[in-house]
Amino acid sequence: MFAISIHRNMKQPDKKTIVYADDDPDDIELLKEAFYCMTENVELITCSNGAETLDYLKALSPQEPTPCLIILDINMPILGGKETLSRLRSIDRFVETPVVLFSTSSQTHDKEFARQHKAGFITKPLDIREMAKIADSFIDHCTEEVKKSLRATVNK
Repeated sequence: MFAISIHRNMKQPDKKTIVYADDDPDDIELLKEAFYCMTENVELITCSNGAETLDYLKALSPQEPTPCLIILDINMPILGGKETLSRLRSIDRFVETPVVLFSTSSQTHDKEFARQHKAGFITKPLDIREMAKIADSFIDHCTEEVKKSLRATVNK
């Protein structure tokens, strides 16, 4: 059993799912707000560690769409972001899913790990006013079709 927090606006047929794993409730709330301010087309599903994330993803039925993006904090309890990323890449369904490691770290070895696992790497901002810019950077890691869809409904 796992605990997942789902943040939804009214469900729209073209809403894109982003999975965000982080054990810091403040970071989750900031990113949720940043995405909400940017677009109405995101359903943000949050998990508090990598094990919950893997459980959620493995429980998706074949009829359910794969998330358009998975964001993983590196330092989480139970299962951290790097190990979660490694395990994700060993599951056929998620080999090509865009993933971003999101961390306070700016270590070269963390960035290299992300690159080796076909993932992006974004350092958490120190200033919360940068979160909207960070949300936009996350969307840059999505497919072109998803980028267009998400950016077509920018909230005013």
